[in-house]
Amino acid sequence: MNLPVSERPCVLIVGADPALFALLSEWLAGAGIDAQDDPQAHFDLVLVDFAFPREGGCERLRSLEARREGTPVVVLSSAFFANVDRSGPCAKQLGVAAVLPKPIAREALLDALRPLLPVRP
Repeated sequence: MNLPVSERPCVLIVGADPALFALLSEWLAGAGIDAQDDPQAHFDLVLVDFAFPREGGCERLRSLEARREGTPVVVLSSAFFANVDRSGPCAKQLGVAAVLPKPIAREALLDALRPLLPVRP
């Protein structure tokens, strides 16, 4: 996908360490999706990395909710089992569009994010 920068969807990545941010950015870029770590910039989706989303993560999610105005939030965490239903009860309980286990394969990440991103002309 070779869209001009202004037409590419953008994912805000929150809470990832520099190595994970670099890896996720590379994976997203390969799919024609920009990655951002500046919450003041434009973004179409928020990808949040949490060690333990249920322990203090809910408060952080609520603060994101206040700033994101309907933008989908996806939580990535090693606390989720590999067979978690990404949009099932856990996601609903956290109030997010999807939950993803860590580690995650590139294609599994992209399969989860693509339906949540806007379609550009």
